[in-house]
Amino acid sequence: MKLRSQLNPIVTGLILALGATTGFAQGSSSLALEEVLVTATKREQSMQDVAVAVTALDASMIQEAQINSSEDLTFLVPSLNLQKGSNPRQTSFSIRGIGTQSFSSAAEPSVSTMVDGVVMGRSGQSFMQLLDVQRVEVLRGPQGTLFGKNSTAGVVHIITQNPTEDHTGELMGTVISDDEYRGGLTLSGPITDNLGYRLTANGSNVDGYTKNYYDGDYLNGTEDWSVRGKLRWFPTEALELKWVSDYGDVTTDGTTSPIRSLEPYGGNDDQIQGILDSIAPVQPGDENDEVNINSIPFSDSTSWGHSLEANWEIGDFILTSITAYREYEVDGFGDVDGQPINALGFDQYGGSDQNQFTQEFRITSPADGVITYVAGLFYFDQEVERTFRRELELIPGLPGIAVADMEVDTTNWAAFGEATWNFSDAWRLILGARYTEDDLDYVFGRTREGLPIGIPAPVEPTKGDTEEDDLSGKVALQWDYSDEGMTYLSYAQGYKGPAFDVAFGTDPTDLPRVEPETSDSWELGLKTSLLDGQIRLNAALFYSEYQDFQSQAFFDPDGPTGCTPDNPGCNPDNQTGTFILINAGEVTTQGLEIDFLAQVTENLRLSGGVAFIDASIEDYPAGPCSDGQKFRDECPDGLQDLSDGDLPFSPDWKASLTASYVLALDASFDVVFKGSVRAQDDVLYSITQDENTIEDSYSIFDASVVFESHSDRWDATLFVKNIGDEFYASGIVSAPSALLPNGYNHRYAKLAGRNYGLEMRYRW
Repeated sequence: MKLRSQLNPIVTGLILALGATTGFAQGSSSLALEEVLVTATKREQSMQDVAVAVTALDASMIQEAQINSSEDLTFLVPSLNLQKGSNPRQTSFSIRGIGTQSFSSAAEPSVSTMVDGVVMGRSGQSFMQLLDVQRVEVLRGPQGTLFGKNSTAGVVHIITQNPTEDHTGELMGTVISDDEYRGGLTLSGPITDNLGYRLTANGSNVDGYTKNYYDGDYLNGTEDWSVRGKLRWFPTEALELKWVSDYGDVTTDGTTSPIRSLEPYGGNDDQIQGILDSIAPVQPGDENDEVNINSIPFSDSTSWGHSLEANWEIGDFILTSITAYREYEVDGFGDVDGQPINALGFDQYGGSDQNQFTQEFRITSPADGVITYVAGLFYFDQEVERTFRRELELIPGLPGIAVADMEVDTTNWAAFGEATWNFSDAWRLILGARYTEDDLDYVFGRTREGLPIGIPAPVEPTKGDTEEDDLSGKVALQWDYSDEGMTYLSYAQGYKGPAFDVAFGTDPTDLPRVEPETSDSWELGLKTSLLDGQIRLNAALFYSEYQDFQSQAFFDPDGPTGCTPDNPGCNPDNQTGTFILINAGEVTTQGLEIDFLAQVTENLRLSGGVAFIDASIEDYPAGPCSDGQKFRDECPDGLQDLSDGDLPFSPDWKASLTASYVLALDASFDVVFKGSVRAQDDVLYSITQDENTIEDSYSIFDASVVFESHSDRWDATLFVKNIGDEFYASGIVSAPSALLPNGYNHRYAKLAGRNYGLEMRYRW
């Protein structure tokens, strides 16, 4: 899936829209766009002045797009994609094609997610309701010289609203088709002259949308609620203290993946027909949204934490301290066979508990010096405990049961800094460095009862550890070629610490440690304003190389090459295999990103973006095969050369375009008409390059009508999302051949179908 010469009409339309805008818009200072302030460089600056590829989404943009969850940020940022797993623990972000592809408790995320300056240690913590958010900043590429935690692919930073000086509040309610309800309440104001508060709570109830013929219920419904309190205190004019506490709970009544395809191969027609008969009336297909299963999956997760941020002005300098403690728990059970029976008696359950402590100290110099800088120290301590249970019954009445218990402790500290030398009015040189030390310890044990066939061998509780240090850097040259624009050229190194494959099906004592993942990234950026500020156009051309790329791979330890006289339990026809964490070799990602915002007239605004990304595997001679590939004898040795293949979860192009028109009325309100489209190319969902895990390109159209009061007291929005009722999968996986031979399942969201609703907000 290399970049194509013929672009989808949606992408072409986006470019033509920008060209048309520059052609007919009349430059006028009254139509100048408002300045966007970001903290991408750890100090508040205009987005147009920072030599970083960053997308900033403010509260109005998020609200207007009816974005409720951090997962949906991928709709607005073309370079940001979602690696959707069967539960929150296996779901993560990717940026420019680079993301976390590991289930191991001893591997860290490639994309760092932060909330109010506090890093989330596990990928699953990244997915939350966007509760009373001020803005979201998505930084692309390695960011280690300013963010203390490893971030080889980029950072998603969620910044929440601060307490207000006056007493304010907002009440929100949303009703969406097929029994989806959302509500929220925010209260804010002063307690004393120098102490303010903000309290926000919301909740939602989404009924299931996947019919289960086994009992007639609908699965994949979700209930969640969250609350956050924030205090902001100025004990002196020079000292600001912010305390934040939050709690969130999510319950899903079925993380269900319908069968996408189940085709006979090699003379197993009768076996396939028997499965099809058992799941009837469900029909496998690219748009199948039904199941017939007897094991009802679930996923429960809770997340909570506290943080204290102190900003102390010492002369013209600012000393910042952020201290935080967080906990995260997730439990889940998944149906594996996709049938109204327990095929081979297969069942599995897993739960994880995580806690973390972080401390960051940072000093920020005055912003008007010849040399300005930000420097800091970062400390991270995390403990993850996980239990996983699997059952398998190859002979009726003789079940095999294995239980793995694992604990991983991660300690990371770093010294980081970045300095800018303003050596002329128009030129500046940026230098940054980050020194990191990682300590990783684990305890792993596995017990087994019953039959040994297909169940991993017992492992006595054992310990392991490793240490690593790294020095990475950044250099950038910035040229402010006019008052309206600048360009920059940067080189940055990225680092992701070592790991162990600490997971249910492996024995980490028999596997070498997974080496650190490092990267070298080059970027040429342009940020400019046109027509007296009516148009904002930003672009970034980038190329990145990743060495020792860490990836999750599926291997069948008792596959064709594993059946030996020393392994009498091996049965090639009844394998479930296991995932292992490996260094996949060298990968690259390169491409072009464009974002724009245009105030065409006083009433018409256009915004959008497009990303062309080629994320590919350069060197991976002994890569894994999917179950389907092995079943079809496409991988007779259980391995294949994946060199020159594509990285998964990264379409070659992805675009979005939004138009908003305000109809001013003489009444007490205005009417705003909004329309948007997002589109993307084919996307591969498995690193194995299995062609059956490719989702075709698609385009999604949304529309809304907003009634806004002139007093800003209330607004009401009627909206339709996915007008064309376009079905698309958010993940496709090859099923275990012992359960669904040559079968594939897909995951999909409720938004993979038409949704319509009404949202109302009242403010005081």
